[in-house]
This record gives sequence, C-alpha cells and structure tokens, in this order.
Amino acid sequence: MQPKKQLILLVLNELNINSDENHPLTQTQIARNLSGEKYTCDRKTVCRNIKFLQEMGYPIKKSKKGFYFDKVFSVEDISFVKAAIFSAEGKSDSDKSEIARKVVDVLTKQYRR
Repeated sequence: MQPKKQLILLVLNELNINSDENHPLTQTQIARNLSGEKYTCDRKTVCRNIKFLQEMGYPIKKSKKGFYFDKVFSVEDISFVKAAIFSAEGKSDSDKSEIARKVVDVLTKQYRR
C-alpha cells in the first residue's frame, strides 16, 4: 500500500482509538503520534486526511480543542467496561485479557453515521 493511503488509515485509527468528545486531538498531536521511522507526517497532511475522511462519511467532529471521532462509547466508557471484565470472577486472567481485547476492539469500532 502506498504511504499516502496508509496515512489516511492511520489518521482514522488514531482518532478512533485515542479521541472522543472529551479528549480531542489537534492536527499537530496526530502528526506527532504518527511520525516515526516508517512515516513522516505533518499537520497539513493530517488536515487533508481528516477532510477526506469526513467527506467519506466518517463522524469526525471539530471542537475548539481539536478533532475527535464521534463514537457511541467514550474512552471512559471503554475503560469502565475493561475494568469490570478484569474485576469479574469465574475466568482466568488470560481469559479475561482475551475477552477484554475483543470487547475493546468492538467498542472502538462503533461508527455513528
């Protein structure tokens, strides 16, 4: 896959996993989080990618503090569910870890359209 296409998906993933209405991310923060050995990303690239994703129908909202993925479940909701799984009885720690991973994957992929 071409780096430009990968960056679009990485911006989407960054917003989906690490943002919500109470935890928006600035374009600069997103660019910094995505830049590394494999990719170079700047604020303008993030801006273009966010506009493209919004045009494609993804629920990316802008607030005074940055951008966020408008999800059904907030970061706090997901943390609460994860903590509840780990505090429950009746399963081994490895089973709880696997269940938590699956639940978090599902909850972070709930797109509102």
